[in-house]
Amino acid sequence: MSVEVASPWRSIPLGRVCSLNDDVLSESTDANLEIDYIEISDVDLAEGVKNSTTLRFGDAPSRARRIIRTGDVLVSTVRTYLRAIGAVTAQHSGAVASTGFAVLRPRKIRPNYLAYVVHSEAFVGEVISRSVGVSYPAINAVDMLKIHVDVPSESEQRQIAEYLDRETGQIDALITKQEKLVETLIERRQAAVTHAVTRGLDPNVELRDSGIDLLERIPKHWRVAQLKRHLFKIEQGVSPEASAELADGNSWGVLKAGCVNRGIFSDVEHKKLPDDFAFKPALAVHVGDLLVNRASGSPSLVGSAAIVRDLRYKVILSDKIFRLLVRPATSSAFLELVFQSALYRTQVLQSISGAEGLANNLPSSALKRFWIPTPPLAEQNEIVAHLDVETKRIDVLVNKSRQVVHVLKERRQALISAAVTGKIDVRGL
Repeated sequence: MSVEVASPWRSIPLGRVCSLNDDVLSESTDANLEIDYIEISDVDLAEGVKNSTTLRFGDAPSRARRIIRTGDVLVSTVRTYLRAIGAVTAQHSGAVASTGFAVLRPRKIRPNYLAYVVHSEAFVGEVISRSVGVSYPAINAVDMLKIHVDVPSESEQRQIAEYLDRETGQIDALITKQEKLVETLIERRQAAVTHAVTRGLDPNVELRDSGIDLLERIPKHWRVAQLKRHLFKIEQGVSPEASAELADGNSWGVLKAGCVNRGIFSDVEHKKLPDDFAFKPALAVHVGDLLVNRASGSPSLVGSAAIVRDLRYKVILSDKIFRLLVRPATSSAFLELVFQSALYRTQVLQSISGAEGLANNLPSSALKRFWIPTPPLAEQNEIVAHLDVETKRIDVLVNKSRQVVHVLKERRQALISAAVTGKIDVRGL
């Protein structure tokens, strides 16, 4: 990753300025000891170490072994394309990280400068390019230490880190403001959907008690029925061995759990099936299918549902995706909106178990029992048409804010990369 830099900068292997994986949790650790465990998904390039999960050592995965301290930097050595890199602050000092991380401890380099160096695009790109493997790319931590980094004098390291603290702090404040706006818009969207699918569009409609604690009052002419009354059946697919690449025109793919995410279907979320894999034609996914994600490491994503409106690849259902076959008296588009409501999300969270980062499953038996407010079919269609306009208006604003966040993060990354490679002279700034 070395670039031409001004003297007295030195281009040296990373291993010359930091140590690797210094502290390890012993196998003989008391099983009842509580640890704060940090998994790969708890760390990302923009936010650093975001989360941790408190577990008994005896219940923790076998990869929970790396003890981390303030000033350390975590760099993921597996699935390196995820860019899971973050500096350890006092908040997480003493926590235990996955063995999927290389824990870098600064020795002959300022801790905050090291953190910025490994966040630079040049370093991240080098880690990714040196990774081996298609479906699960990884880099040997020892090989990572061989990557050259550009190191100025200690005084200039301090100046660069202080400059980046100021500049990235301002950018981070703008990012936070936009992300809060996105959260507010998403809440407004869900509130609009929830109101329409539980109370309808007529503000003067006569209401009655629904008889359901979660639902309270509904329009007098509506009924409430469990989801199974709206369906012919729920179908589920298979999960065969498949490669990480996308299917081509002559091959098939199997959908991943992430193909349905917060009301949006993405057909690129699949894996290519072997050419000789035989499957039942009924497993093929078609435009118009209503799909539900039944499993995810995040409870907030379990139960995500969407209609397939566009399909560029030939794909089949996986065992983590339900397909709902809807009866003619119910609109699939109306059900899709119900599945975006607070009423539905409450029922999902009540029906799954598991901590963040662990397996969370929504059984089909539970899904069938979910309560669905049901207006006449003509009114369902009116609600769908109304919300199509309302939600699109909000979605435009959400997408604009997300684009601003994307640009700000790119700016942040470019600034770091330029400063730690000497392209910006921060002296006096």
